[in-house]
Amino acid sequence: EHIVQAGDTLGELAKTYGTTKELIAEINGIDNNMIRVGKSLQILTGTFTGTVDKSRNEMELRLNDQFFKRYTVGTGADSSTPIGDYAITLRLRNPVWYRPDGQSFAYGHPENLLGTHYLKLNTPGIGLHGTWEPESVGSQSSAGCVRFQNEMIEELYKILPEGTSIRIVD
Repeated sequence: EHIVQAGDTLGELAKTYGTTKELIAEINGIDNNMIRVGKSLQILTGTFTGTVDKSRNEMELRLNDQFFKRYTVGTGADSSTPIGDYAITLRLRNPVWYRPDGQSFAYGHPENLLGTHYLKLNTPGIGLHGTWEPESVGSQSSAGCVRFQNEMIEELYKILPEGTSIRIVD
């Protein structure tokens, strides 16, 4: 619980507590980012981690090392999703997609493959994102990124702050 003080913002509270402003807003029924001095806010604290299992096309999300949720994902064709330990470095809503040849496609363009949200990992060209091709989720069909149904990446966008650890295993 946090009692709002003068000068508090959802963004600053999210940084202080290691969460996202979207999650604070959701938990507390805030729809306009406005918080009032003296208001009591419930804030989920703890550390989320994710493990993507390429062989099962699943991501297990944990909170404080306890199982939280499992997601079906799409991974890279020909094992192109790199294994290793990564962290989310950027969170984007309505992302622009940059094709490997450098051409870019704005959100909403028919050739933009990223769906509604993108969580960039600290390795070139790899992230967690939605897709406009939900049938590709559950298979190894991407160029290397981890694909989610748009509804699922929207949920993850709300709860996973920058710095969240993501492990990718075979």
